[in-house]
Amino acid sequence: MQPWGQFYTAIGTAAAALLGLLFVVVSINVSVTLGPEAVVSKRLLEQAFQNYLAVMLVAFLALFPGMSTVTFGLVTLLATATWSAWGVIRFCQTLVLHVKQRSWRYSLRRHISSGVGFGILLFAAFRMALGWDDSFNLFAAATLVLLFSATAVSWELLKRIAGEPSG
Repeated sequence: MQPWGQFYTAIGTAAAALLGLLFVVVSINVSVTLGPEAVVSKRLLEQAFQNYLAVMLVAFLALFPGMSTVTFGLVTLLATATWSAWGVIRFCQTLVLHVKQRSWRYSLRRHISSGVGFGILLFAAFRMALGWDDSFNLFAAATLVLLFSATAVSWELLKRIAGEPSG
């Protein structure tokens, strides 16, 4: 895992910094982000938060000293499976709600990159948990997809906050 140390240090640091900025964005106008009429904003916030946390988890586990690749794969698989299940539930709830301002296509477009990221992460973790391969290149791809997805969703949230009047 040592050759990947700098990458996971950088990606974990980036995810932590962007997660901190997400908290700043939320605090700019809490009523727009978390108020009773903020169904879309809450969903955006949850998705970005979940993606940043997944990236941070993978980075922290990859940097954990002495962890075998099989253990790394197993722990990541269990955590990712749980997060993926919640992501699917959140996506289905979003589609069922048929939020007034957006169509189901908007929800699908917004969630597809997170789904791809979590799918790659599950695949890589499964391979590594079974000892088939050290899939660090797949983990790297998954964390990049999740980081970019979370950043795009955070930008959407920021635009939403800026476009709505303060409560």
